[in-house]
Amino acid sequence: MKKNARKQKRAALKKRPPVPVFLLALAIAVAAWLLYARTLGADFVWDARSKVLINPFIHDVSNLPSVLTGRVLRLDVLDNNRPGNLLSLMLDAMLWGMNPAGYHATSVLLHGIVCAMLFLLILRLIERDPETEGAVPWPAFLAALAFAVHPLNCEPVSEVSYREDLLVAFGILTALLGATEFLRKPGLGRNLGIAALCCIALLFAVSSKENGVAGPVALAGYWLLWRRGDKPAPWIGLVAAASLAVGVFTVARFTVLPAHSIIMTGKPERLGGPSIIDTLHLQVRIWAVYLRHIVWAAGLCADYSYYSLLNYPEGISAAAVALVVAGLGFLATRGRMFAFGALIFLAALLPVSNLVPLYRPMADRFLYVPLLGGAFLLAEGLRRARGTRAWQPACIALAVAIPACAAATFVREHVWHDSLTLWQQTLAEDPASSTAADNLGWALLDVDRPRQAEPAFRRGILLTFNHDASPFGGLALALDAQGRTAEANDAFFRAAALDWRYWRPQELVRALEDEPPVADKLQVLATRNGKQK
Repeated sequence: MKKNARKQKRAALKKRPPVPVFLLALAIAVAAWLLYARTLGADFVWDARSKVLINPFIHDVSNLPSVLTGRVLRLDVLDNNRPGNLLSLMLDAMLWGMNPAGYHATSVLLHGIVCAMLFLLILRLIERDPETEGAVPWPAFLAALAFAVHPLNCEPVSEVSYREDLLVAFGILTALLGATEFLRKPGLGRNLGIAALCCIALLFAVSSKENGVAGPVALAGYWLLWRRGDKPAPWIGLVAAASLAVGVFTVARFTVLPAHSIIMTGKPERLGGPSIIDTLHLQVRIWAVYLRHIVWAAGLCADYSYYSLLNYPEGISAAAVALVVAGLGFLATRGRMFAFGALIFLAALLPVSNLVPLYRPMADRFLYVPLLGGAFLLAEGLRRARGTRAWQPACIALAVAIPACAAATFVREHVWHDSLTLWQQTLAEDPASSTAADNLGWALLDVDRPRQAEPAFRRGILLTFNHDASPFGGLALALDAQGRTAEANDAFFRAAALDWRYWRPQELVRALEDEPPVADKLQVLATRNGKQK
């Protein structure tokens, strides 16, 4: 009786008129656009101020050939090793100048497109699975919608200069969607065109950010999991060509460098010291934080310090990470969609996991591309639950989780609205963040609140153990604005002792570390103290 009832239910599902796929894809994109619409009123914050407001490079159209040909790798330009991201910002600069609304609109538009593409790719893979029964769009729809509203994605969508992660996702999804049509129909020209599209898309992904190296891995995974029955030679050629394009750029990115740089004056150090073992001791705790944020996105922060790891003991973190990896391995043996999701998640996570030293050891934006893999895992779980007793509880859980995530994302967007809000919240979330303390001081100076800026700069000095010039320079300006000239002079001398450019503040503008109005104020201090010197 139960089997007959189940068959009747599936037959009824098959008789229902299907919702047009393009409408579901559009619905996901529109949901993402509406969720992030409030960011169009946000200002430039953090790195976007340097990349858009101070950096003249992206505003000069004559630099476009250098970006398109890769010559920018040899130029002393911010993001010179990420020409894909530079190209995106340059196109925005042509359209919007220095109007932040246009840049934010591009990021929001791109996120919606990525979400729609993710839905289309998941749906295409599910439809081509012989085990699929009944109406299949809803697992893909729910998984893509969950990705669209996840709070972890707020950082790369809301901060203009971090759209590089969106560009990586766009490139990888473009290549995978193209690969689903490779060799489907005869025609040498058609298939060569698809192969070229895949290679260009993956090259664009890795040129936008280094975690684009996951692209060829995902392409090979699709071939081996879904198209293993095809003639292997064309697929080997496609994967080899894509890997070569990505590999050549990756090598160039690390070896073709400016002869002299005033922008990138230091190199990232290995987390925990020179030993890879020491790095892994801390990295396993970072992974544990990431896993927790994927499941429960509370305590998100724009700048994480060691303080953020205090509640994650190494032993428990290692056990949690090992359990998740083992779980992914087990799922990978249970179905190719599970295997594909696990592959993308791990392949995209490893390049941003300090195995190669990073300037920022951890960040929310690092999880944007790995979460694509999470969407595949979720979709497959929902597909398998459909038609069973687990389907209704799963739908109820998502009916609660998706609106809750959307609400959390909506609230978090406000954090990225302006520099003052961003750094106040960041310092509240991570009191040990020297970056947050220093930047909060500068944000308070920007709104003419030197008295409140002073304790922020003093905190920054304390957190950097008196080794960073920036909070000393900010403190000098804050004290000078209060009429405390002698103290301001002393702070300025401390800044100049750590960084000679404070004697020539325009050099700080050239290095994209200060904006022209700030440099003018520092020049007053430099001129006054130069006489004493």
